[in-house]
Amino acid sequence: MEEKRLFQRILFSHEATLQVDDERWTTQILDLSLHGFLCTKPSSANFSQSTTMTLILKLDDSHSITMIAELVHRKDSGLGFQCSHIDIDSITELKRLVQLNLGNEELLHRELALLAR
Repeated sequence: MEEKRLFQRILFSHEATLQVDDERWTTQILDLSLHGFLCTKPSSANFSQSTTMTLILKLDDSHSITMIAELVHRKDSGLGFQCSHIDIDSITELKRLVQLNLGNEELLHRELALLAR
């Protein structure tokens, strides 16, 4: 089966936190897009398909990305999440990160248009 992605993924290795209610797990982000992310599966976690959780990705002391996402696939030790909600400050940070890594302004604008649908 051919995979058809609407959003470009950028490789981005960074520690983050996954949170469901009061439980938190540390994970490693493997890649990001404007539509979701891929991360490592925390060893102590047992998430089921469609689990909704919050990603907290602290970029530095004053910049972070917080995204509510749903687990859409599991493969080996990786978890794939689709964004269901992101606040304006977080999408601004994510857009900046994608823009820096894509290096293609036209591609970024196409992806933002897809996101706005």
